[in-house]
Amino acid sequence: MSDPSEYLSPQDQYAREALAAAFREVFALPSGKRVLFWMLEQCAIYREAFAGEAVSATHYTLGLQGAGRKLIAQLDEVDQRFYPKLLLEIATIKAMDLEASASAGNKRSEDDDVDV
Repeated sequence: MSDPSEYLSPQDQYAREALAAAFREVFALPSGKRVLFWMLEQCAIYREAFAGEAVSATHYTLGLQGAGRKLIAQLDEVDQRFYPKLLLEIATIKAMDLEASASAGNKRSEDDDVDV
């Protein structure tokens, strides 16, 4: 079986490689992972599409999910481990966020106890 990239023009091959490099660069940063996950959430990937009698709402959500699936497909094309790793690392990032917000809440309550 032949590789489809054999049929790309040099410009298309360059664009494909540049996009893959950009995904790798963004994915290497915790802020990039946060943005990618936010984008997937906005694409309703983690929500049920069916909206009962509201057929238009169902179709709208399915359209959003189609965009999310394209993003996941692009991640898979660059590296098949990107999306599974993203899910694992986002769980870690969310746990750290929760810990940081709890710590900030404790610090605020300690500050409130101080008499001025």
